[in-house]
Amino acid sequence: MTGTETTDHPLGPPPPVIPPPPSGPPPVERPEWHRVARAAAIGLYAGALVAVWWTWGIPLDREQILLWVAGGLVVLTIGSPGGGPVRVVRDWLPVVLVLILYDLTRGKADELGIQPHLDPQLAFDRWIGLGELPTLRLQHALYGPGPVRWWEIPVTFTYISHFFVPFAVAAVFWVRDRARYWRYVRRFVTLSFAAALTFVLYPAIPPWMAARFGEVDPIVRTAPRGWGHEWIHLDIAQDVIRAGWDTANLVAAVPSLHAGYTALVAVMLWPAARPAARALLALYVIAMGFVLVLSGEHYVFDVLVGWAYVAVVCLIWNRLERQPVPFWRRSLKFGAGSPAAQAPAGAAPRAG
Repeated sequence: MTGTETTDHPLGPPPPVIPPPPSGPPPVERPEWHRVARAAAIGLYAGALVAVWWTWGIPLDREQILLWVAGGLVVLTIGSPGGGPVRVVRDWLPVVLVLILYDLTRGKADELGIQPHLDPQLAFDRWIGLGELPTLRLQHALYGPGPVRWWEIPVTFTYISHFFVPFAVAAVFWVRDRARYWRYVRRFVTLSFAAALTFVLYPAIPPWMAARFGEVDPIVRTAPRGWGHEWIHLDIAQDVIRAGWDTANLVAAVPSLHAGYTALVAVMLWPAARPAARALLALYVIAMGFVLVLSGEHYVFDVLVGWAYVAVVCLIWNRLERQPVPFWRRSLKFGAGSPAAQAPAGAAPRAG
């Protein structure tokens, strides 16, 4: 064997494979039917949303907001494997029906003839305010005649967020983590009915109403004022909020569901949140409580009771969900999409 010998194949290397030239223009990828249908549905949904909000204003009642959120999820899941729209209806319709029932029951206090309560809230807030209501202290320090100030914009946005954030969070959970969605829904519904029962048995007069009755010094309902700032000029939004006030249960003040829902959102987002996000969640809860007291909507007493309700509801559900076989799997099957309902016997679900 010489130095010129190689170990190549005796017949030499194979010739390179050259693909044949294209015989025509490159093929055009046509979108699948579900992509076209989804795009058309998104356009129709957005147009209907703008038209309805422009004509009748932004909805502030839970049922309408839930239906709009669920409708958006139906549109976004068109063509998804496993029947996305069907899953949306299956998972969200029970929540809508439960909240409709909640709204039907929370106004029963008037029919029972129970006298609305005031003294416990006044006594507590005067004690914590060193003889004066915190609402009056804040309004005397921050409000006065004249134009709307810039800081009233975040006050208004914080107050309004109560009507949207809880359902936006539910939508995110439904899309990203169905198990967490059901944990959230169980707590949300339980909190709502616990509050509704309290509204019936303990109707309570809020600060602004106590001022109208002459029980305290004048208090202004300032929550919607931010819409009137020169940067925004959405006076119609103020009218929408006031229209919602006219149809609401005016003595459903204890507990504050504004404070309760905000705290529940923070609790459910907390485990997966980073430190910066946790700081924002804590700030959101405190800011909502501050806004409710500042605007004359609730006493400090109402806010603290709302937070306490959330703590009790979460503790109860955390304990129930740690059971090897949760009771709803054995009987009611409420939250069939949760890991607790799907896990084999003896496997404890992760608490939310």
